[in-house]
Amino acid sequence: MWPHTEHIWTNDIDPNKQADFHYDATLSESWDSLPECDWICTNPPYSEFAAPIIKNAYHKARVGVAAFLLTSFLEPCDDRADFLQQHPPSLVLVLPRFCFRKDKRGTRWATDNVTISCFVWDKRATGQQIIIRPKSTITGFYKNPEQAISPERAFEIVRAIPKGSIYETDVTF
Repeated sequence: MWPHTEHIWTNDIDPNKQADFHYDATLSESWDSLPECDWICTNPPYSEFAAPIIKNAYHKARVGVAAFLLTSFLEPCDDRADFLQQHPPSLVLVLPRFCFRKDKRGTRWATDNVTISCFVWDKRATGQQIIIRPKSTITGFYKNPEQAISPERAFEIVRAIPKGSIYETDVTF
């Protein structure tokens, strides 16, 4: 459904997950075994593994990387300060908080301590941009899995995006 997409491959370190490859993305040598690609889209673990994965992805991708990361990834910590200075993201899309899991008692949905953002490193870009989107401007947004839209509605939204028939002002609930 996406124009100009010829092939998509997947990687997950967990051999029990369905994926084309099962390499450790924190290791640069793992990336040598992966196919050439224009873009890498990833949702790496938010711990100490995020920085090496992003660095490896950046060096592997011909055009760019899109990654869901904690917004605090912008903090120039020792594991990424030099990388961020040399390769700042071209776009940071700051999203509303989403509840991924229940609290420790299992009674209510809880969020992470820091919101998640979509970071884009487009090697063709010449500038940087930060976009902040409230949930009211995100078609199909839901706060927790209990409020999830149907898979059919999700596919409708995904099919509409490349056609240009979903706009940021669309809100459909």
